[in-house]
This record gives sequence, C-alpha cells and structure tokens, in this order.
Amino acid sequence: MTGAGVEPARGWENNTVMAVARCLAGAVGAAVVLVPAGAAVAHDGATRLVFTRTEPGSPTRTVTLTCDPVGGSHPDAAGACAYLAGAELILPESDSGVRCLRHDPVELRAHGTVAGEPVSVDHTYSCVVPELPAPWKF
Repeated sequence: MTGAGVEPARGWENNTVMAVARCLAGAVGAAVVLVPAGAAVAHDGATRLVFTRTEPGSPTRTVTLTCDPVGGSHPDAAGACAYLAGAELILPESDSGVRCLRHDPVELRAHGTVAGEPVSVDHTYSCVVPELPAPWKF
C-alpha cells in the first residue's frame, strides 16, 4: 500500500484500463466522423418532393416528384422540374377581393428538397384556388 491507502495499479489492470480507454476513444472518433457524412447525404443537390392536395368531398391526392433525372408520380414531372429550375416553389396568395359564400378549403402541401435544400410549403385556400404554377398541377 502507498501513502493514501491506494494500491498501485497492477500490470494486467493497467493494460485493461488502457484497452477500454482506447476502445472508447475509437468509438467517439468514429461517431465524429459519421456525423458529417450523414449531413452531406441530406444536401446532395437533388430535388425530391411530395405534394399533397386535400379538399372537401374528394380523397386526398399525393404525388411525388424527382428531378435530375425526372421522375415520380407527378403527371407533368418534366414541366414541374423545368419550372423549379428557374423559380422557387411558392404558391400564389389568395385573392383578397373574393368573398366565399361557402367555406370549402383546399389545402396544398409540399415537403422535401429543391436543389438539395429543404423546403416545406403549406397553404390553405378558403374556397377559390387561383391559377397554379406547374409543380402544383396534379
């Protein structure tokens, strides 16, 4: 025993402690390396979107869109991708001059990525949906 009642570490105990420390350091290092790799995948420059349209009396419609290469279930995927190549994914505002006799809301949503950047668009029209740009025509 040494001065404060603590015995010096034996050879095998010291080796075990060092082995555990090396394993923990390796695991932490691997986790640090994996985090940036996952983030890079999320921003790969791709356009991948899910569009949803909900309105009273009709089943909810959902379509998918991918660009470069053009694909998905969108009925005009090529037109929607061409539009998105030169414009933002936005919806026109409701016409404030329109007065609804009956509230028939139409809800449009899009979620995903455009050119690798996350996007989320949600808009509800109270009764009249204006002319929509290509990505929203489905």
